[in-house]
Amino acid sequence: MPKELVIVVTGANGGVGFGICHRLLVQLSYAHPPDAQRIFNVGQDAARDIQVPERPPDAGTTIIMACRDPTRAADARAKLYAKLDQHIATLRKGSDEHAYANAFRKSVRLDTERLDLSSVKSVLDFGKAVSQKYEFISHLIFNAGAVTYSHFDILGFIYDLLTHPIHAVEHPRRNIQNNGVYTKDGLGYTWQCNVFGHYVLYRSVQPLLVAYARKSGTPARVLWMSSLDSEPRFDPDDDWQLTKTLHSYHASKFEVELIASELERRTLEAAETGRAERFADAVAPHGEVHHLIVSPGITSTNMSAGLNIPIPGWRYLMLAAFWLVRFFGSPHVLMSLYSAAVATVHIALAPLLAIPTVRGAPQLSPADVAYPHWHSYYGRHSKADPPRVLALRFGSENDRWGRDWPGVIAVPVWEEHPDAPEKLLERIERLYQTYLRAEEGAGGATEDGGKGANGHATNGDATNGGTR
Repeated sequence: MPKELVIVVTGANGGVGFGICHRLLVQLSYAHPPDAQRIFNVGQDAARDIQVPERPPDAGTTIIMACRDPTRAADARAKLYAKLDQHIATLRKGSDEHAYANAFRKSVRLDTERLDLSSVKSVLDFGKAVSQKYEFISHLIFNAGAVTYSHFDILGFIYDLLTHPIHAVEHPRRNIQNNGVYTKDGLGYTWQCNVFGHYVLYRSVQPLLVAYARKSGTPARVLWMSSLDSEPRFDPDDDWQLTKTLHSYHASKFEVELIASELERRTLEAAETGRAERFADAVAPHGEVHHLIVSPGITSTNMSAGLNIPIPGWRYLMLAAFWLVRFFGSPHVLMSLYSAAVATVHIALAPLLAIPTVRGAPQLSPADVAYPHWHSYYGRHSKADPPRVLALRFGSENDRWGRDWPGVIAVPVWEEHPDAPEKLLERIERLYQTYLRAEEGAGGATEDGGKGANGHATNGDATNGGTR
């Protein structure tokens, strides 16, 4: 593991983002973080080359908490320091572990920076601010997300829970969403918060990622947060900003997988050939930045408040359903934010050689996953005729007793639109360049002259709601 780390976590003041920061602090307070050890089968040749060297406790660790609300960010920062202190207090005094953790506590920094992903200007300002304050960035963890919920179909969910209990929670279809919600920038709200805002952030600090790779001799990493809800529920030609679909959250997470997989494909190409093809600026020139896909599984967060459930004590009922489904065998339902962060922290800290890739894991297939009859992938994949793999999604899992670990799911190629990753990346890069020129005073606001690419811009409220 490289010595000095500077890690950006978006949406770090609550929910899964807070859990990620908490777990990072605990893990990095060990000389040999448990989450950094090899978990996956990557083959004997790769396994022989995997080493997790001890990292000096005072090497330097900075976690940049990128949050929309500075007050909530400051409160979360104080809570995280307190949680780290609580963890250190559990270690035996006088032990090497206690001494290491104490030294780490003295050197670790939690910084806060304002970031509103629904505003391109805010994202660009964030990029400028961190570029002035930090020499490099080792990790970007794109955790923050949004969804525009309308309501919760209570009777429908009860039916699903009685007839398909595990699928009802792992792949819920009764969280009804709104469409046609735009940001002040005139872009689809869910799309801008979950997809474009993070892409703009990546491009804004890309030189800092490359600087880390060149300084440390180790590639930087960008972790894109997807979800078990990820589905291709949109028209990639007519609705790529996801303003028409009634499944914008599902679609945005699938777009995250499309973009991350395409960026990683081009990264590997650049690393192997010394150059990338079209839109070469979107990737590091020599493969210095890797893009990986993670998921927190299913866990309870404040996002569910947007469902507007008119039942007293509904949160307790939801938690009871989660406990029940986990007991029946679902590995994807996690009861703590700390456990929900296990996959993300493992992929952030483990050696790259210990992380499976599409090329290096032919044994993984989308046909290994069972989907409910209402899911887009239901009945489309068979082990006898396995589909092509687009990407690997690393998700948090646990057993019925709460013992957690990182798992992996193969995401299939969208056979109806096999060129969707390339087309989407090129559209988003062009839109980013348009905003960049506008910021420099040389262009308009969007591709369509100030309107969202899918229609007229309107201001709408959206709620960060739901389970992840």
